[in-house]
Amino acid sequence: MTLDRLITLAALECVDERERHLAIYTVGLNGYVCRNDAEGDESHALFKGIYRDCQVWIERRGIAAALKYVIAHMHEVPELNGRELSHKEILALLARIPDQSC
Repeated sequence: MTLDRLITLAALECVDERERHLAIYTVGLNGYVCRNDAEGDESHALFKGIYRDCQVWIERRGIAAALKYVIAHMHEVPELNGRELSHKEILALLARIPDQSC
């Protein structure tokens, strides 16, 4: 697997995890997070807070899902497996933004 493919698959994991949750405004800046399903009302809230905190709650789960995917599959990427890399070097490789193609 290439590094680019690993990051793409990790990004898909992130999106899938984020899409499993829904942040809903209530009053003012307040909101709550629920599962993105038919029971998406406040009585089934997984988290309550200001709307921005609700968004952060969801984003953190997406980031965690992506990192878990990377950890589980990084041994498949020669760039990450072929030599001893520091944590900082691995994070720098993972953080590269690919060139945009149109």
